[in-house]
Amino acid sequence: MPVDDVDTRPATTRPPTRRERLRRQTVDEIVERALELVDTGGAHGLSIASVSKAMGMTPPALYHYFASREALLDALVLAGYTGLGTAVEAAAGATSDRPAADRVSAIAHAWRRWALEHPRRYAMLFTGVRREAVDPLKHVGPITQSMLALVTALEELERDGAGGAGSTGSTGSTGSTGGAGTAGSTGRTLGSGTGRESGTRQGLDAELSRWGRTLGAPPETPPGALRLALAIWYRVHGLVSLELVGGFDTMGLDGGTLLTAEIEGLVREATRCVECASTQPIGP
Repeated sequence: MPVDDVDTRPATTRPPTRRERLRRQTVDEIVERALELVDTGGAHGLSIASVSKAMGMTPPALYHYFASREALLDALVLAGYTGLGTAVEAAAGATSDRPAADRVSAIAHAWRRWALEHPRRYAMLFTGVRREAVDPLKHVGPITQSMLALVTALEELERDGAGGAGSTGSTGSTGSTGGAGTAGSTGRTLGSGTGRESGTRQGLDAELSRWGRTLGAPPETPPGALRLALAIWYRVHGLVSLELVGGFDTMGLDGGTLLTAEIEGLVREATRCVECASTQPIGP
């Protein structure tokens, strides 16, 4: 992170000084120039020397703003997550008055678009470069808000089957079963199930509830909606990661079409939970 300013009084108790404003502007410019270098060569080759050259500064001068390369990388990861989260949050907001299925689709496709537009920034976020130092759900508001929007839409689908009113089409599914086994807002296992399966589901539901609380989701949020949100996240991330390395090139497959089919399958899974809840017994 940036080196601390000399004046340590809380910023909320006074307006920023001219020196602090200039410093903030310089820090923001350093981050922007560094992200441009990531875009051209990736994060692994980034150095204080290369960034200082892009800034027209000497390396010692840049250390006045970032104490180390690691501190700079932390700032870049935060900026990357903010960019991704802002794009996804904007897509969620733009479709806030649409059926829940459309909102889920918009969120997933916004994630993919940002990744394709910023492939090296995306790789920086998910390939181990300072990932352990930055918790996006803790530090990046747009990431949290976009995930909450996804959970809310999925909860709506589970609650009233609104996915059937969406306009995502019916191009078919890849056979997704991401959230199978949850009963609408109850979050309980459907069917008889074995004791081990029931214990596993109960443990998973507890973990999902804890994660939901870190998001700021209401306590009554069903584990089924949280599980489907995670399923969508890892399906989208996995598909995008393969697409970025050319995994579909030789197959003649379009990543956007695959993603649409994948989301449609998960949306159907969410609505199926509601249908199952009224026709199948709840397991122990």
